[in-house]
Parts: sequence; C-alpha cells; structure tokens
Amino acid sequence: MTHRVMPPSSGFYNPIPVGGITYACAVNSTLDVPDHVADVMVANGWTRAADGGANTTANRPVAPKINQTFVDTTLGYVIKWDGKAWRNPVTGAAV
Repeated sequence: MTHRVMPPSSGFYNPIPVGGITYACAVNSTLDVPDHVADVMVANGWTRAADGGANTTANRPVAPKINQTFVDTTLGYVIKWDGKAWRNPVTGAAV
C-alpha cells in the first residue's frame, strides 16, 4: 500500500534516507511512499496524510473502518468512509 506523507515543518529528517533511498519533500507538500517507508518516516517526525493510504479510485480499501481516511489520487484529495459511502469531507458528497 502507498501512503502520502508530509515532512516536519522544522526541516528535521528532510531529506531522510530509508532503505538505501533518500526521500525529500518541500514543506507543506506531500510525497507518496510505500507503507514500510512511511512507517520509518512517521517515526522520524513526518505526518501521514491519511490512515487508509493513497491510491486510485479503483484501488480504494475494500473493507474500510468508519471514519477511515484515504487519499484518492484519481480525485486528488482525501476522502472519508462514513460506513456506507466514501465522502468528500468538505462537501459531504458521496464520491
């Protein structure tokens, strides 16, 4: 699974080497990385943008938990599962 992460505003651990690859991102921007890389980055001050990861509309989680968030890269924003439908948290519209 891919996760969208944001670097710490302090600039610490940005760039950050993980598994032989160095990741860097501008402050107030995001970066999509594999889940095992995201875990290391979050442990070093980065923030996960959504608890359900990031992927296309076709690859949304199949059994999400109520209030789980997901970065839908097809739509280009974070959506939230309400128990019946994925919703745009800003408008409330089902997506």
